[in-house]
Amino acid sequence: MLKTRVISAIVGLPILFFILIKGGNVLKITLVLVSILGLNEFYNATKNIGVRPVKFFGYLSAILLYFWESKIAKVDVLVIITMMLFLLFLTNKKYNLKDYALTLMGIIYIPLFFLYIQKLREMPAGMYIVWFVFIVSWMTDTFAYFTGRFFGKHKLAPTISPKKTIEGAIGGIIGSTISCAVFVWLFPQSNVSIYLSVIIGLFGSIIAQCGDLIASFIKRNCYIKDFGNTIPGHGGILDRFDSILFVSPFIYFIFQYLI
Repeated sequence: MLKTRVISAIVGLPILFFILIKGGNVLKITLVLVSILGLNEFYNATKNIGVRPVKFFGYLSAILLYFWESKIAKVDVLVIITMMLFLLFLTNKKYNLKDYALTLMGIIYIPLFFLYIQKLREMPAGMYIVWFVFIVSWMTDTFAYFTGRFFGKHKLAPTISPKKTIEGAIGGIIGSTISCAVFVWLFPQSNVSIYLSVIIGLFGSIIAQCGDLIASFIKRNCYIKDFGNTIPGHGGILDRFDSILFVSPFIYFIFQYLI
């Protein structure tokens, strides 16, 4: 399993570098595709609990979010999408209230949260700032995994994710914080101070682990082990990007409202 994960990373990282460096429409189209794949995984998972999300509406909404976002405020786009979904109540009796509710939840949880990666990339020095999303998420995951494997004794959230430990969580926080500090030291073009990088790494790691636990909570409630098998060794899109979904808006909020 570990070998497969490493091979996937070796193949995937150059692609990720290319997409983030190019930015613009390349990044936008990639995020739309990833959002649709993630939505499909989420909607398929909810079938196990008797929910039938309005899939076509979710996919269409992902496209509208990204291509209207530059013309209309995000909250307005979301209101328009919600109003359109409510109108479906009157025209389509095939779905019930629970179906519509989880359709909207998927739209908010996946394409809307992913959208903040694009927003970060569009910021001044965004080509550097956007990397904090991946550094925090993946270094937290990597350090938490190995720290928990060798030193883990006390369960973090046994009813949600039995394998996660408190020691692993602390290791993830330390690894994320150090990695962020090293990144700004290597790339002063980011215009981020060491002190700010420590704050991002520390609190971002906590947010990342919350995102991971939320995905585990959803899977446990839907009686599945993984969301899919899109990425060998990692599972589905949501299995690999669960923490990124929460870290990206968190980092955006820091640079948009606190800096």
